[in-house]
Amino acid sequence: MVWKDLRKMNSCNFVLGIDVDFLQDKDKFDYWYSQMLGERKAKIDKFRPLNSKLLSLGAGIVLKRGLDMLGFTDSVILEDQNEKPYLQGATGLEFNLSHSGKIAVCAFSDAPVGIDVQEPERFSGNLMNFVYKDEEIKYIKYRSENQSDIDRLCTKMWTMKESIMKYYGKGLSMDPRKIFIDLEHGDKAYYDGDALENIFFTEYEHEGYYITVCSRYESFSDEISFVMGE
Repeated sequence: MVWKDLRKMNSCNFVLGIDVDFLQDKDKFDYWYSQMLGERKAKIDKFRPLNSKLLSLGAGIVLKRGLDMLGFTDSVILEDQNEKPYLQGATGLEFNLSHSGKIAVCAFSDAPVGIDVQEPERFSGNLMNFVYKDEEIKYIKYRSENQSDIDRLCTKMWTMKESIMKYYGKGLSMDPRKIFIDLEHGDKAYYDGDALENIFFTEYEHEGYYITVCSRYESFSDEISFVMGE
């Protein structure tokens, strides 16, 4: 089944994920590296830490798997002025990648989409002040009984903010402190005081990781399909 068939069925929104631990096996790494196109190999090569290489390759695998499923095998991937990737000549197909820890994910849609995955990390006061508005910090502390609760809620909210930045293709050129997520009133989002209209969040958890998709759909996909790379 290819992209045009999925669009007719209104089932063109899905997320693929992968656990990159298996890529620590050199033979498997070398095999999957050989399957990547030039631009993905260049991304992998520029990283020095091994885990960064594994995650970049994992992102390439889920992207390749998704494009193969949709009938876009060996398509050319380009980047716009904000370094957001897109598929040359594939009108109406949008995708977005993210990775963290040992997980890489890719969201596919027929409309703009942003995705972010994060493993919980410790949010110090300085980091919270850099990322969140005063109203958000008050809400986080009100909803938290201990530091672990703060870390989980901060991580969840960060995936929401970053998915917005990636949805709009702006990355960190959008000031995260100007993004306000009103969790008490239906997860409404604002930027610099203005409501961000017609965007919705779909949230997932996987083995302690928080994953958020920002899209035009109130319900994006029921679950993430994790693929095997062996």
